[in-house]
Amino acid sequence: MKKLLLLLVLIALCACSDRDVSGISSVETQNAFLIQVVRSDSLPASNVVARVRAVDFIRNVESDSVEEFLAEYVADSLGYIRLNGLDVDSVTIEILNEGEGVFRKILADDVREGDSVRFVLEKMGSVQGRVYLPAGVDYAWVQVYGSDRLVKTDGEGFYEMDSLPPYEYDLRVIVGDSVVEQSALVGAGEDTRSNVYAFEPDSFKVLDFESADAQFIIRELGIREAGYMSATDTSVKVTPNVATVPETRKDIEEFIVEAGAGREGNAIHWESSARLGNWSFYGIWICKEDSPCDLSAIDSIVYYARGNGVISITLETLGSSNTEGKTLAYDTLKTSDEWKRYSIKPSDFKPRDDLYGNLGWEVISKAVTTISIAAYDDTEFWFDDVTLYGVKPSDFITK
Repeated sequence: MKKLLLLLVLIALCACSDRDVSGISSVETQNAFLIQVVRSDSLPASNVVARVRAVDFIRNVESDSVEEFLAEYVADSLGYIRLNGLDVDSVTIEILNEGEGVFRKILADDVREGDSVRFVLEKMGSVQGRVYLPAGVDYAWVQVYGSDRLVKTDGEGFYEMDSLPPYEYDLRVIVGDSVVEQSALVGAGEDTRSNVYAFEPDSFKVLDFESADAQFIIRELGIREAGYMSATDTSVKVTPNVATVPETRKDIEEFIVEAGAGREGNAIHWESSARLGNWSFYGIWICKEDSPCDLSAIDSIVYYARGNGVISITLETLGSSNTEGKTLAYDTLKTSDEWKRYSIKPSDFKPRDDLYGNLGWEVISKAVTTISIAAYDDTEFWFDDVTLYGVKPSDFITK
């Protein structure tokens, strides 16, 4: 009977040892760092592969190899991985499995002390953004520390990395002869933006009307909003002279037309034949209600237009959490056959009079949420390419 019990104990010990899959270890310790990996449904993530790299590892831009790591581990049937030691001060561990993953940093001290953790696989996200390229530089490289992730931007500096486990990643960006350090916090299942502003310009275009679905897009800011039309004018018309109704409109595709008169691309166009005092306008959100943008550093707002009649550029502060109001600058158009470049400065905006919400430039420019273009009375015009000078894309970052 005693022999039978001893045999059962030995079998049990052997079965337990099969669950541990150890990797390369340079320092043997009495304790082990035990990791249990579970799926999002809390079930053990058996047989998942974990790759360990030094935290300062980055993939060589001149190498096609993606198999560079210190060690590789395979979880046992209960999702357990055991580290017996590390030959560096700290490492990253990356596990990717069927759209879920985990990315973490592990310290050698924790391994020596025999600590234990539980990692839960989460839905992966992505990071995208723009690296502002200086003159003469055609692209940049974006690397992720502790990972083999590496992407090359396009000619405008835009890049994207997908299938990233949730984590605050450290990025290394090579821009010509310069190196810029950056970070990106990726949430589970989220698309994160991480722009590199080291070489950003002091102006950028906010409207160009080139999107086929009439969406307003500032790619480098990650803003994508549908423009809207609103009117007290019951006779607002668009090509081919289809009357609209005086209500907010989301379906504004018919207002986007070929620019014409020798100008490339698209522009926005409408015709108004209102009685005196009526108006119609196109508007768009450029900053969030809960984080208005401080654009008080604007030196000028430049746009292109052709047509006849009176229009205005209006900046607004909207949203229930804000003191709502606007500031506006008028312009008169006098030619339909020729595009003209217009420039307005802060001093051109109408002084504060509190009529119809006019709070003036000094108030509204510090908390902008929307921009709009309005037409008054008898007006027909084409409008294109609004550029803000004196502010940078980083001025739109949520503080």
